[in-house]
Amino acid sequence: MKRYISVWLPNWAIECHSRRLSQPASIKQDKATGPFVLVAPAQGGIRVMAANHQAKHEGISVGQSLADARLLSPTLKAADHDPSGDAAALTRLTFWLTRYSPWVSDDPTDGLFMDITGCAHLLDGEMALAEDLIHRLHHFGVTSRVAIAATIGAAWAFARHSTDMLTIIKSDKTAQALKPYPISALRVDEAITARVTQVGLKTIGMITEKPRAPLAARYGRQLMTRLDQALGLKSEALSPITAPPEYRVSASFMEPIQHLGAVEVNLGDLIASLATQLEEASVGARRFDLTLYRVDGIAHTVMIRSSALTSNTALIKRLYTEKLKLFAETYDVGFGIDQLNLAAFECERIGQNQSDLTGKSEGDKEIALQTLLDRYSNRFGRESVGRFIPQASYIPERSERLVPVADAPKTPPDWHVFLEQLQGDTHLGRPVALLPRPEPITAIAEVPDGPPVVFEWRRLKHRIICAEGPERIAPEWWARPAKGVEPTRDYYRVEDGDGYRYWLYRQGLYERGENPHWFMHGFFA
Repeated sequence: MKRYISVWLPNWAIECHSRRLSQPASIKQDKATGPFVLVAPAQGGIRVMAANHQAKHEGISVGQSLADARLLSPTLKAADHDPSGDAAALTRLTFWLTRYSPWVSDDPTDGLFMDITGCAHLLDGEMALAEDLIHRLHHFGVTSRVAIAATIGAAWAFARHSTDMLTIIKSDKTAQALKPYPISALRVDEAITARVTQVGLKTIGMITEKPRAPLAARYGRQLMTRLDQALGLKSEALSPITAPPEYRVSASFMEPIQHLGAVEVNLGDLIASLATQLEEASVGARRFDLTLYRVDGIAHTVMIRSSALTSNTALIKRLYTEKLKLFAETYDVGFGIDQLNLAAFECERIGQNQSDLTGKSEGDKEIALQTLLDRYSNRFGRESVGRFIPQASYIPERSERLVPVADAPKTPPDWHVFLEQLQGDTHLGRPVALLPRPEPITAIAEVPDGPPVVFEWRRLKHRIICAEGPERIAPEWWARPAKGVEPTRDYYRVEDGDGYRYWLYRQGLYERGENPHWFMHGFFA
């Protein structure tokens, strides 16, 4: 049976403003500061967007004009409302709540949802989990009301309409517990709530006793949909703020960790525990996320990637050791870290490798290379480490492209097969090294269409004693530049008097009336 938590933050905007000013937003200090509101331009002038308890006590309400509010309270203080800042703070708090469950979502603009199915036992039950959550939010200076129920809609209704700070409803008591609550507890539009209330249907229990068809026809499908969702008759999806991991382990600390060195010590146990889970399931992962939860409500994630599926404890630990060294240069532990979560993503079943009598596997060399590439990728960034892969083009400099290792094909390309398909049986052989870009040279040939006898490159003259060619290469018709047809190339293998061999080409054909130019493109061993 599903179980959900809904958290309502009734004073979120005011408390966010207080936190930005580094002032606790507790009720006691709230009264000491006097009436205070947050305002923003709206229809009809400047209006109140949020008010503290003292302002509400003096009769000021949300939506009231600032001028009318000042008539009620001459000592009223006001500040600009910052909805984008409040939304960003709510997102940070939502991410921090993943310490309890991977399925957490925000409920704009002042609430949170959490799926705690199968998670409550980790904190000795639902009551202990909810009390721990309320205690931590109070420590942050955040007022909250929490409800636990079998559906998202029911939890939302109890959190926002119950007078208790904590409400827990058993799954089989949901329908009975919802009956006395107002229609607005169903999360329907205000216009629908007003219309239903006008005909005397003021509670959820009243509409559950009425025929459904007339209610749906008169007030629309939303009313019945929300009712069914609250009662569990219709499913409702919860979209988590981050993708839930397939495997996860965590560690909590009685005393907050004050430096990252202690994180590395405890990380070894987490990695070993997670690797055991992966091995028992015969799966490997390509991505691992280590989340550090600070006691002040801030969470940070350190991610590593592996180009191949892995559940190797030593490899994961080595990658994290290097990553944390870089992370420590800019990370501030604040007042300490009280929980670590390590999660595995992009998991797949991992195959078994056959080893020989010496204990070595056929793929050991490939694994060693992948390990090296993973270390570089996690140290310098995925985009900074690349690999060349084949690309279908007859033009030599376009026949390969550099891609990040993480985006390269998992199966290494067979370059020999690729070159045979690309060049056919008529090519004279490709050089060992190509220049990044062909460089222009000055060449003299005995006949216009023949090979050069002398060429000058980088201010040095070379006399040719042997030449082979030409090998004619024309660009693909579909890849021609917009400004015109790219000239055909005639490639020659040449050797100078010192024994050095070069790969030259003449771009352009005399027979077409073009003005050919010579270029240096590569070198042979």
